[in-house]
Amino acid sequence: MKSGNFDFMLLARFGSPVVQLKDICVEFFGYQPKTAEQKAKAGTLPIPTFKTRDSERAPTLVNVTDLSNYLQSQYEQGRELWQSVNG
Repeated sequence: MKSGNFDFMLLARFGSPVVQLKDICVEFFGYQPKTAEQKAKAGTLPIPTFKTRDSERAPTLVNVTDLSNYLQSQYEQGRELWQSVNG
C-alpha cells in the first residue's frame, strides 16, 4: 500500500489535514488521552505533535501526513515480517 493511500483515507475520515491527538491516540497508539499528552510533552510519541498557540489549554494536534507515514512504516515492517515467515 502506498503512503498516498493512507493520506487519502485519513483525510477522508477526519475531513482535515490536522487532527487532535485525543481523537486518535487510543486507536492508533493504544494510549489513553492523558498518557498520550504526557508522551507528546516528552517528545516520545512515534510522530511529531504541535499546538497552534502557546497555552496548556490549546489542543495537541497531529498532521495526518505524519500519521500516514507512521502507519505506512508500521505496515511495511509487518509485511516484511509476514513475508519472512510465510515466504
